[in-house]
Amino acid sequence: MSKDNIIQFPIEKRMQEIADEIYEKDMEMENFSNDCVDTAQLILMMVEELIQESDGSPFQEMEFRNQDFPESKDIFVIVNLLSSMFMRFGGLKHFLHDYLDDIFEKLIEQQGYNDFT
Repeated sequence: MSKDNIIQFPIEKRMQEIADEIYEKDMEMENFSNDCVDTAQLILMMVEELIQESDGSPFQEMEFRNQDFPESKDIFVIVNLLSSMFMRFGGLKHFLHDYLDDIFEKLIEQQGYNDFT
């Protein structure tokens, strides 16, 4: 202890603890975000498999992975919409949320709300 009777607090230790806590939260958010993307991509693979395995389906020739085909652009947007939805569920902000809200309102105006169950 110093002669001036000032208690020295472990500031450096606390600062490191705070930095570690922030890092852990950032890593949790990044991992959750990666899970959102991975799940959306898994759904794409499941849709592709379902379409390709459906005998006589008019959609068997769809090209989701070839950018020269318009359906690949559509599915790219859909996968990102799915990922955005999962992120919203987890409390993460995604730039598509505002667009989704606008599209939702327009769909309600045109079609009404249908319960999908």
